[in-house]
This record gives sequence, structure tokens and C-alpha cells, in this order.
Amino acid sequence: MKALVTGSDGFIGSHLTGLLLEKGYKIRALSYYNSFNNWGWLEDIPAHPNLEIVSGDVRDPHFCKELVKGCDLIFHLAALIAIPYSYVAPDSYVDTNVKGTLNICQAAKENGRPLSYPRFQLCKGHSSRFPGACRIRSDNR
Repeated sequence: MKALVTGSDGFIGSHLTGLLLEKGYKIRALSYYNSFNNWGWLEDIPAHPNLEIVSGDVRDPHFCKELVKGCDLIFHLAALIAIPYSYVAPDSYVDTNVKGTLNICQAAKENGRPLSYPRFQLCKGHSSRFPGACRIRSDNR
């Protein structure tokens, strides 16, 4: 089975990629393109015959259509995550987190592929004891 992992260059995505490789999956790992050709956390994963690393951007719908081809399962984790900067440049967050997700979902639908997504919600905390802390809701709502 071949799985696509978007956001595979991040902490969670790279660990998911490593786990799926251990389970015998073939992986197409999407790393956000940068001019340094750096694959983030994927740099720590040794070369593997079942690992295909692709550099690109979920904001490009045409790229996404090609990206999902041949994949049986999609784990969509690509996102911009720095909350403070989102207040300074909100359009970039909407483009990546909303439109990028839409692009992956539409590409999956057009190619008849299931989309897996994490069922948790991160909430920005405003605790005086732990300023800026994130809480994970475990009730799946």
C-alpha cells in the first residue's frame, strides 16, 4: 500500500513517515519546497527504498492533483503553525491551512482516494500559569 504524507518534514509528519515505513508502507513524503533543498525532520530518516520525497507546496492545486496519483491513502498534516506570526500575515495561513487542505481534499476526491486526518483540536491557552500553552481536547469534538 502506498501512502502520501503531507507535512512529512515536520516533527509529527516525519515520525508518522518513519512508522509507516517500519510497517511496510511505500511512502510519498511531501516536503515544503525551499531553495536550500532541506527536508526538515525527514533529514533524520535514513534513505529507504520505499521512501519517495517530493518537494512542493499544497497551495498549488495542479501540483496536488499529481501528488496524490498512485497513492492509496493520504495523511494530510501540512500546515503553517506559528500562531503569533499568523496575526502578522494571516493570508499566508489561510492560503496554506485552508486552501491547501481544500486542494488536497479535491485532489483526493478527483483521484478516488481516502483522506485521513487527525481528530484532535489544538486550543490556544490563555493561562497565567502557562502563557501560550496549547491544550489538546481528547473528547473528539
